[in-house]
Amino acid sequence: MHIERLDFENSPYLGVYGIATDRVVLIREGLGERKLSVIREVLKVPPVETSVMKSRIIGIFAAGNSNAIVVPWYIWDTELEAIKRSLEELGIDMKVVPFRSRLTALGNLILSNDRAALVSVKFSREEADELEGILGVEVERGMIGDYHAVGSVGVVTNRGGIVHPEATDEEIEWLRDLFGVKIYVGTANMGVPFVGSCMLANSNGVVVGNPTTGPEMVKIEEALGFLD
Repeated sequence: MHIERLDFENSPYLGVYGIATDRVVLIREGLGERKLSVIREVLKVPPVETSVMKSRIIGIFAAGNSNAIVVPWYIWDTELEAIKRSLEELGIDMKVVPFRSRLTALGNLILSNDRAALVSVKFSREEADELEGILGVEVERGMIGDYHAVGSVGVVTNRGGIVHPEATDEEIEWLRDLFGVKIYVGTANMGVPFVGSCMLANSNGVVVGNPTTGPEMVKIEEALGFLD
């Protein structure tokens, strides 16, 4: 099964509470084994439970790809060390890098796969260049529709992507060229256009919020490359 519905303590905004890569999922603490097992089964990578700045909204603060995870500079030392230790115990060689910036909602502001990243225009060119070095991919600054929070209005993996319905045809073509995958527009959670906040996805599968309708799920599966 490539797609599954889930909620986190009655919240369908799964992307607020975690980030998924092709190597690991960083997820909020306290979900319980049943929901963690769904994440393992669908995304086929291990979940690492954590907090960032003593908060459970991991998906707001963290971003990344298979090369690295970027977290706010203000992450607690104990949290950073715990994440690094968990990755080491799992045999996953990934960087976890605190990023010095006045912007801390990195998950909302960075959209990345293993080929490229789109970051908010609120980042300076110098910050974008630094993120390029950390993530190990080409980084461009830009917007999707009229939204600078590109991580909250888009989801992109190494197989496909889905973005806010207000994205223009020109933006979609540009995103396809940047990320090297097909990009579609769509919604989740029964009409919510902020798809990045509604799901966790990687190249193996996608977990979406419980209210997501059947037609939305079909569109998401198509966009992320799970339909022949």
